Amino acid sequence: MKKKILWILMILFLISPVLISAEDLVLPQGLYARFSTNKGDLLFLLNYERLPRTVGNFVALAEGRMDTGETSGPYYTNQDFFREIKGYALFLGDPTGTGDGGVDYTFPREKGALLSTGTPGSLVMMSNGGEDHGSQLMIMISGDPFLDRKYTAFGQLQSGEKTLSKLKRGDTVNSVSIIRVGSKAEAFRPDADSVNKLIREARIEERQIFAEEHPDVAAYLETMGDDVKKSETGIYYSITQAGEGAKPRPGSTVRMHYSGRLLNGQEFDSSYRRGETFQFTIGVDGVIPGWVETAISMQTGEKRTIILPPELAYGKNGYGPIPPDSWLVFDIELVDFQ
Repeated sequence: MKKKILWILMILFLISPVLISAEDLVLPQGLYARFSTNKGDLLFLLNYERLPRTVGNFVALAEGRMDTGETSGPYYTNQDFFREIKGYALFLGDPTGTGDGGVDYTFPREKGALLSTGTPGSLVMMSNGGEDHGSQLMIMISGDPFLDRKYTAFGQLQSGEKTLSKLKRGDTVNSVSIIRVGSKAEAFRPDADSVNKLIREARIEERQIFAEEHPDVAAYLETMGDDVKKSETGIYYSITQAGEGAKPRPGSTVRMHYSGRLLNGQEFDSSYRRGETFQFTIGVDGVIPGWVETAISMQTGEKRTIILPPELAYGKNGYGPIPPDSWLVFDIELVDFQ
């Protein structure tokens, strides 16, 4: 009889809501993230069942289970909100505070969200060109449903509205703790292996769709091996030689070597052949957007092979021997900058 009562009590404990004493809030079953800030707490319900890749990546970062390259431990701990659009959104996930930092990977934007960026208090991954940033996110202060076209809302504020209204740029997230209520949430324990597996699967699916739309580009990507990455704007690249030191910033004058060719291998320009580097000032001299984006992400001595989509190269007009709407391949080297 005692054993039966004990089993009943255990079952009731497992299926019952959880009481969060700090908020005096009873939580139904689900997965939650509590942001403890210097102004108070924010509690979000996470849409992990519909968005396992997006939420899995966030949870693994928050719990220190992802390989982020430069940092160790829980990723968002002691980070400041690096940007604020007053009355609109707060931004988190860049320890450098510049808006250009964060983890060194992205992943394909996940579809199927039930939540909307149009709801105040939504937790949203930053995205660009169909690629979600690996760590940068924003908390919507006022809703903007237009963003649903480009961004994925993966969490919704459950408590902490007053705290959210007080937070500003420079305020600190002391910690992000993940709260699991119920057996399904308890079983959701993402780590680097499981998240990277989901990202690889998404990349395969993305490649299949891309190959149908751009078979020539897909064929060239196959020749570049397994280390190809994709930027948020759609630049494919492979680092063939690591560099070191700082990276250029807007206003820096860079010296670069390069060779450029079409997908069929036809070379249209080469600084190597001319025997002199190409020099330009970022944000001042008129160069194609793909070059600017690539230059500010490189270190001195670094070499890459990059594939630029037309909109980041010469677009619909083309240029000289480059036909309109051409994808371009560059072998590019950052010699130095000042």
